[in-house]
Amino acid sequence: MSGTVRSPRIEAVREQIVIAPHHPDSLRRPSPRLGAIEDDRFRQNLLWNVFRTFELLPPAFWLRRLQARLHMDPVQGAPHTVRVDLWRALALPFAHHLDGVRPDVVADVVIETEHAVWTLMLCGDASRHVDAESAAGDFVSQVIDAASWYAGTRGCYFGILTSQPRHQGAGVALVERYFRSRDSLQLRANTRCNAHSNVRGIGSVRWPDLAAILRDCEQADVLTNIERALARNAVTWLEQVGIG
Repeated sequence: MSGTVRSPRIEAVREQIVIAPHHPDSLRRPSPRLGAIEDDRFRQNLLWNVFRTFELLPPAFWLRRLQARLHMDPVQGAPHTVRVDLWRALALPFAHHLDGVRPDVVADVVIETEHAVWTLMLCGDASRHVDAESAAGDFVSQVIDAASWYAGTRGCYFGILTSQPRHQGAGVALVERYFRSRDSLQLRANTRCNAHSNVRGIGSVRWPDLAAILRDCEQADVLTNIERALARNAVTWLEQVGIG
């Protein structure tokens, strides 16, 4: 995205927060990287406008579709409650602290219901998401460890959120390797052998997939007029910034 020349009107749209601008999560918004301020802010706005909208919609409707877009098996039980956190700090399991206190890991999106916890991570977009495979692998495994620990007896699902086709994303390839081989994930982890027993899905999803889910919400007769209007608002903004 860097270096692209855009019209002032498009830049103004990319900077818009179209839903819940005063939500407490705004206090956790990460500082953008020097040299990538506009791009980082735009990706943060994407997270905000999509997932703050999702939080206001019936979870049984959109979470089922998110699960399908992540190429994961359906979650048993329809959720009645949902909480969506952005840039949420998650504590690592105690086993990570044997050689000294380790800092919490920050997940870009944490979605939790009474049945399950989903953790999503932007692929390569923040300073902590480095390109080196070994470091990226360590970070991904730590996020999965922390999410699994936090989920407890609930199901735990992890996904990479990317703007690239599935076959082009290094982060996507990494999590798909973890999905194919629990041993590969366990080698990265610093936890007991059964620590990931509640990890039931690892996958990836793209921004157009999320736009499609919002479009389903916009057109769903089972949703109220207010809920469909909220979805339409997010869909309109995504289309204006070139995601549809």
